[in-house]
Amino acid sequence: MYEEGRRFFVSSYSLPANWQIEQTDIAAAAPLAALEEEVEARLSDPINSFPLTELCGANTDIVIVCDCAPADEVRLAILRGVLSHLQQTDIAPERITLLIATPMDNAPTNDEEPAATARLIGLGDYAGRIHIVRHDPEDVRELDGMGNFEGVPLTINYRAAEADLLIALYAMQLDDDPCCTGGCATITLGVVGASTQRELRTTRFYDDRIEPSPAHDHSLFQRVVREGARRAGLMFAVGALVDSEGRALAIRAGAPINVDDALADLAATLRESNVGAPSYDVVLAEPNWSGRMGGGLFDASLAAIHISLARNPVLMRGGSLILPVNRREDDSASARAFYDALTNAPSPEAVIQQLRGRSLLTGEARAYLLAHAMQRYHLIVAGPQREDLMRDSHFLSSPSVREAAELAENFAGKHPRALIVRHALSTVPVFRGPLFVLDPPGSAEIAPSRWN
Repeated sequence: MYEEGRRFFVSSYSLPANWQIEQTDIAAAAPLAALEEEVEARLSDPINSFPLTELCGANTDIVIVCDCAPADEVRLAILRGVLSHLQQTDIAPERITLLIATPMDNAPTNDEEPAATARLIGLGDYAGRIHIVRHDPEDVRELDGMGNFEGVPLTINYRAAEADLLIALYAMQLDDDPCCTGGCATITLGVVGASTQRELRTTRFYDDRIEPSPAHDHSLFQRVVREGARRAGLMFAVGALVDSEGRALAIRAGAPINVDDALADLAATLRESNVGAPSYDVVLAEPNWSGRMGGGLFDASLAAIHISLARNPVLMRGGSLILPVNRREDDSASARAFYDALTNAPSPEAVIQQLRGRSLLTGEARAYLLAHAMQRYHLIVAGPQREDLMRDSHFLSSPSVREAAELAENFAGKHPRALIVRHALSTVPVFRGPLFVLDPPGSAEIAPSRWN
């Protein structure tokens, strides 16, 4: 599945020779060699659940909720496997509905449905006869009320709420927020009403993740997401962990919370990279140049959030976070919302005050989280960016990594301890103590600790 260990080597950046430099990277992960066989194995031996063939019969009405239209090989393989197991129970395909979720920032569209229908027909006659419906969060006629939980009105697509057996299918990437992906999230975020989506975007949910409550193991957001799925009646989930190219790294099936936790734990194992010190004066966050996120500042800001707002950040308070970029900004709606939120306020503190209490779009949410990071650290952009945009967005800027390093020395001194984080969108640096530990008293041997 993956290779243990992490890579530490000499910097390839133009950093001063007198710096103490360490590098870290994600674990090497290999995609599954036999995707179809793995799906079948997981469906036949699910986690904490009976197999699908024992959860339903010929007269069962089934709704399968997919986090997006199954236009990729991983989701198609999962769907093919699920339908194969359902067919074994003699369920007529007309009793099966594929309900395609609508992400919170996306307006409902039917553009993907013809392609999804064509692909399902290509899976065979049985798959080609199931119903395909795209969820519309604005259509109140299709919503059932499920009460309130933690002040959130839970309204869910009636097809999901009234199904005899509700199944969730999804794929998550290594850099996805595990709270916002998974079987439970596919239901409570993807097939709920607009009022539910708006409330789940309010800043109180981000505040809870920035400063976790010591009284709860899970964030407020995750508790609401799981409760919404429970009330909808979600009984079974099949999920995949995929790499930046969409190739499956792992498949899990079974009870929804167990599946979500198993894949989230596995993703954390691959993302977390052990480092040699509990804190660093400077961190350089190298973006995923070859990944899906590109190399602009809007993308680099996500890496800044991951590192600076981690549960146990390795960048010391007041330290410098250098963000290399290799291109100017795109003009996506999320990027525009991000910059509007930052530039329409005179300081990071004002950004937070202006956004607090509101329901945020993706770009605004990123600006809100980044403003919290700016209160704790010096964020330095290194690369081609407009100086006025950097200034108005409250970043420090420099044309190169070398000059960014010189700027960081103004805060950390001439001999800082620095960490370069490779693939920073997917890598979370973690300090777990010394790499070598002494055996109990009486033993003279030194044993290396296991890489995590």
